[in-house]
Amino acid sequence: MPLSTLRRALTRLYVAGLVGFIALLANLPYFAGSVRAEVRVAIQSFPTTRGNPLGLVNTPSLYTFAALFDALTYVGQDGEAKPLLATSWQALSPTLWQFDLRPDVSFSNGEPFNAAVVRDTFGIIKSEEGQSYVTASELAYVKAVHVIDDLTVHVETEHPNPFLPHDLSMLRYVPTRYWQAVGADRFALEPIGTTPFIMERWTSTELRLVAREDAWRQSKTDRLTILSVPSPTARFQALQSDRVHVAILLGPDETPAVESMGHRMAAQAEPSMIVLAFNLQKDSPLRDVNVRRALNYAVNKTAIVDGLLLGKSRVATQTTPAIAFGFDPDLPAYPYDPERAKEMLAQAGYPDGFAMAAEVLNVTSSFAGPGYQQVVADLAQVGVEVELRAVPVATYAKGIHQGQWGGEAFGIDYGIAPSLDALRAFVRHSCLKAVPWYCDEELMPLLGRAMRTFDLEERRVLTQQVLRRQRGQAPGILLYDLARFDALHRDLRGYANHVGYISYHDLYLNPAH
Repeated sequence: MPLSTLRRALTRLYVAGLVGFIALLANLPYFAGSVRAEVRVAIQSFPTTRGNPLGLVNTPSLYTFAALFDALTYVGQDGEAKPLLATSWQALSPTLWQFDLRPDVSFSNGEPFNAAVVRDTFGIIKSEEGQSYVTASELAYVKAVHVIDDLTVHVETEHPNPFLPHDLSMLRYVPTRYWQAVGADRFALEPIGTTPFIMERWTSTELRLVAREDAWRQSKTDRLTILSVPSPTARFQALQSDRVHVAILLGPDETPAVESMGHRMAAQAEPSMIVLAFNLQKDSPLRDVNVRRALNYAVNKTAIVDGLLLGKSRVATQTTPAIAFGFDPDLPAYPYDPERAKEMLAQAGYPDGFAMAAEVLNVTSSFAGPGYQQVVADLAQVGVEVELRAVPVATYAKGIHQGQWGGEAFGIDYGIAPSLDALRAFVRHSCLKAVPWYCDEELMPLLGRAMRTFDLEERRVLTQQVLRRQRGQAPGILLYDLARFDALHRDLRGYANHVGYISYHDLYLNPAH
């Protein structure tokens, strides 16, 4: 072979090898200094409103919206409102607040974020079309938004609320010119926000996003993929096979397996507590407060917390979690005392117990089902036979929103996100609800006073009085404060869950591996 031919052949081999090596690097999950990783997150489900952030405010929708949209604030793990699109705020009076906005922020389509966007987004939820959105009902007490200048707004409320900065974390802003041009339905399919990510593709199971270079804050990863994986077992398996880096909402019993693989479990208190609530609109023995108290004595909540939650939570002592503003540390839990429960049932006229049905959501955490089974087993020991019915989301929603419960009890939480104010749950669990399942008329004057005071210390005292009354009336079987368990891949860094808000732009994969 001539020398020139040999040189050309070697050159081709060298170039081919170099190209192959570069291609290999490009396909690795991460490479320090040049290629940043794609972070993959498995959540329970996508929002039913898809990319319309005005329609829903709860989890798991928050896990999707946080990747696309920003609010004025978010609530940190310490329970305080933190700056996001707003840099600062102050109460000018009990019903008038000033918010100073972050400069040089734009949506990914180029529209500027400014005071007019804040006003006009509120205008959307105040419109006839927007009245169906959850944000409209949650922020109904916001009377008006006044533009002072491009970066200053005044928010006027119908009544005092010291937690307005917390509540405004529920409203995520949309580019209002684009919204008006394409309409809500088209916007939901092609959402535009101010975060460091742009939607690349969205299917029924996968949301793929890419980082944008002109965002007001930069992402530490080039790509973010969010997967809809309803089964907690499937989310665990995805982590196990290195297909995801975050598996949201697993069970505490999976902690040993997660840690044995070198991954880690992030456990923290959730802003809610769990009850088996009583539907007092139905004619049943539960209308007798002594029967309701008896059922609280009949259930061994410590066994649930220690056995199913591995001691990572706490037995509920009142209808709010321990992290809530207004939580009363002096209120004790109902002790486990089945003999006392039997005596109270006999005194109420039910010496042989009675039968009832209880509905629970069939898509929930891995430990919720066994917890309710423990309740059923304990109640059977005092003669109360419970038919446990697992119902789909649509059926459960009819109970929540329309009061159409099929049974005498149902599993539910007293949720306090995002304000962490104990009174927040009473909008649902009191006469304030349009179709209430529990209505204590005697509580309402005290509840009204507590909700409308701007003085935090007075509000704390009144809230504790509300909680003491609610505990005594036993609107349900108080079970446990909710804890969350998110599994994190050993290579993931920067993860934090702030009351349902995940700062996706902080996530990255460790380049040392």
